[in-house]
Amino acid sequence: MNQKGVTLIELMLSIVLIGIIAYVMSDAFVYSSRSVLTANSVRDATQTGRLAIDRMVREIRNVQNNRCVQTATGQTFRFVDGDNNNITYSWNGVAGQPLTRTLNGTPNTMLDQVNNLVFTYYRNDATAVGAPVTCAATPCSPACAPTDLWSVNIDLTTQSGGQTVQLRSQVHPGGF
Repeated sequence: MNQKGVTLIELMLSIVLIGIIAYVMSDAFVYSSRSVLTANSVRDATQTGRLAIDRMVREIRNVQNNRCVQTATGQTFRFVDGDNNNITYSWNGVAGQPLTRTLNGTPNTMLDQVNNLVFTYYRNDATAVGAPVTCAATPCSPACAPTDLWSVNIDLTTQSGGQTVQLRSQVHPGGF
């Protein structure tokens, strides 16, 4: 007697093997999808952070002269540029809060999701400036003492999609 068909054991083994293969393939797909999402988040955080740092570098490079820095602290840098614009970069020190750029009294969010922002200031002999620079008078006026700042380091940590990116740049204001 020649019977065609499969036994119950063969059918069960086939179902188990197909299940194992499907599990392995779905696991590989999920891992691949997570990798793509992570890469996209890192790219987004890097791109937005780099745009913010590039703008800060470009504008700090245009500080009028060494009397035109009104505030130079760890999380705030305020100065007057060559076009007599009052520019302030500030972050309130709370992770996840935005970096703000204020132009002539009008604040705008420059970058969301900032985890850290530190301005570090150096003299021309590469020693760090210890005390913060502040001048209560109008920037660029003789009432503001000339600052001995020579360069500004900007350390920025930003986040996108749960991915954190650290960026760093150094700028020498051209008017000094």
